[in-house]
Amino acid sequence: MDDRRPPLAAYAALLGTTTAFGFSFVATKFALRGFEPLLIALLRFSLAGAILFLLWRLRGGRERLSRRELARLAALGFVSLTVYFTFENLGIARTSASDAAILIGAIPIFVSVLNVFTLHERNSGAEWTGILLSFAGVVALIELGARGAGGSTLLGNLLVLGASLAAAVYNVAARRLLVTRSALFVTTFQNLFGALFMLPLAVAEALLVGVRSPTAQATGAVAYLVLACSVCGYLLLNYGLRFIEASKASVFINLTPVVAVAAAYVLLGERFTAGQLVAAVVVVAGVWLANRGGRVSPAAEAPPPG
Repeated sequence: MDDRRPPLAAYAALLGTTTAFGFSFVATKFALRGFEPLLIALLRFSLAGAILFLLWRLRGGRERLSRRELARLAALGFVSLTVYFTFENLGIARTSASDAAILIGAIPIFVSVLNVFTLHERNSGAEWTGILLSFAGVVALIELGARGAGGSTLLGNLLVLGASLAAAVYNVAARRLLVTRSALFVTTFQNLFGALFMLPLAVAEALLVGVRSPTAQATGAVAYLVLACSVCGYLLLNYGLRFIEASKASVFINLTPVVAVAAAYVLLGERFTAGQLVAAVVVVAGVWLANRGGRVSPAAEAPPPG
């Protein structure tokens, strides 16, 4: 077992990721004023994929891509980008940026539960208490959304919750690949496959609801999502996951709601109801309890894929 501590740069990378992703909820709200949800996702993946592919091609000592890794990257791109952002963008269009960020904060809970089945880990009583507590907070937020509290809707909150489940699947599944491949390599092909799988969905959306004329504000928001999130954010995330196991790395996502709620308050004028505040505290408290003193994931000790 490797007992070396992760480098400080890995923690700084995850902190940068959560900051960029925190502002992404507000940026998506602005982007939705000029683009349809799935078109936003397609633009993100296509532009980010093109930028990253150029950087990868210019980089010396490029990795060779095996068929097995190509299949795994396709699956990761589909889950982490196509599925995740289909649910998230459609959800944010139907709920508040604040509620969306809090529900995305449930990712560590899904990771903990998935690890039990995929990595054969055992959760302690305190960890299960945290999981149940956080789940109760999520249910409360969904119920408040059903009542339209804070500009949220039941459908919007459920869609965002589906996005958090997709992100948890990615966090667990990506670890083994990320310990053997560079962050640039994985992030590049994630975006390219994400764009490939999103294309038919965005075309179907355009045929059903049409395409609007984008505003300058919406275009700027998409540029932020491409550069700050899809390029820099995922590069930082994948770098951090090379050194820090999934269960611990996912805890950094707890900072995302804090950034997102503050940004939504300042930039969108969103307000939290008392019920939403209590539910948010319960979610965060449950996540903290479930992940305190987290173990090293067995994925970190697994041999490289053949």
